Amino acid sequence: MYRVTGRESLTARGRLHLLGTELAARPSAAYEDLFAQCLLCGACENVCPRQLPIRRLTVEARSRFSFLYGRHPLRRSLVRSVLARPVLLERLVKTGLALERLVLIPRDSGLRLKLALLDGEPATGAAAQQETAIGPDPAAAGVQYFVGCLARYLQPSIADATRRLVRRFSGGSTVEPRRQGCCGLAAWSAGDREEAVRLAKQNIEAFAASTGPVLTSCVSCFAHLKQYAELFADDPEWREEAERFSRRVREFSAFMVELDPAPLFRSPGRERILYHEPCHLRFSGENREAPRALLRRVEGAVIVEPEEGPHCCGQGGLFYLGYPEMGDRIFSRACEAALKTGATVVVTGCSGCLLQWRSGLGVRHAPVRVLHPALFLADCLDIDS
Repeated sequence: MYRVTGRESLTARGRLHLLGTELAARPSAAYEDLFAQCLLCGACENVCPRQLPIRRLTVEARSRFSFLYGRHPLRRSLVRSVLARPVLLERLVKTGLALERLVLIPRDSGLRLKLALLDGEPATGAAAQQETAIGPDPAAAGVQYFVGCLARYLQPSIADATRRLVRRFSGGSTVEPRRQGCCGLAAWSAGDREEAVRLAKQNIEAFAASTGPVLTSCVSCFAHLKQYAELFADDPEWREEAERFSRRVREFSAFMVELDPAPLFRSPGRERILYHEPCHLRFSGENREAPRALLRRVEGAVIVEPEEGPHCCGQGGLFYLGYPEMGDRIFSRACEAALKTGATVVVTGCSGCLLQWRSGLGVRHAPVRVLHPALFLADCLDIDS
């Protein structure tokens, strides 16, 4: 935010100063707006010499704000509510009511364009059932799979590609307990700790009867699932359960790289691949190199990097819904750097980043494909068997 605005009040230092003033006791709309304009990317926390928990402090500040804090609060609340209630989301998809057509999402919302670029059909039918075991028995043999909202409901091709790759290289199917839901990142980011805790308990219980790794194909889900224990700092019983669950979570790329033997792929063409590094993985310090290591196993493809290194894409989950113009300014920097590399494909494992890159490149009419790693790797294989 500072790089595109030059405003000291939009830096971590500025916000931390505000937290220590009398303004924090009775926050005004302007005060709340400053805290809403944070993507929670973790860049500041990553370089803080005092190792301050800046993201947590920002979220705690938001938890004390009015319901209508920041810009476009109703829009953000609507999307958060739908994500937190998978039954509602599933019904909307199954009835063919695309989210971008909802009257409650304004016509000027970038969310309309983002959702219009997703798969047109939900993952139903015999083909999907053959690839996965979905049912009440989470202890069934196979790889436990936390699907995430995007791959489960809005772009099921990601989940389908993940299932097929797991089946091809691990020799087993995926197991997806029906009780799993949203990871809760959107609720936590908005300062709704109660909702975040509810969703965390639901997911922990959904996988409690199984053992072994819990695979997820979304980097943002991975980052939040790994931090579940923090939600139960004052609840020893649940904290232990959360820690046990988080230790099992594996991000898709790391899971694939760790297979023995490690899979090999062949690019169908001389692709120039730019891997967009999601902030949730970039600043977490865990599995950061796994996606690149996996992409290097694609013969015939060229991996390109932005000259100045990774950039934030400007999505920030609910941030983009409230501040789409600012998000696009941040994206413009990343887009310009990417196009200079001559990339033909942008690959990223974060649901939000996928939406941002697709819509951003779409409005710029850039001839660059945007794919999840699982979809890209599936294209490199004949996996119809």
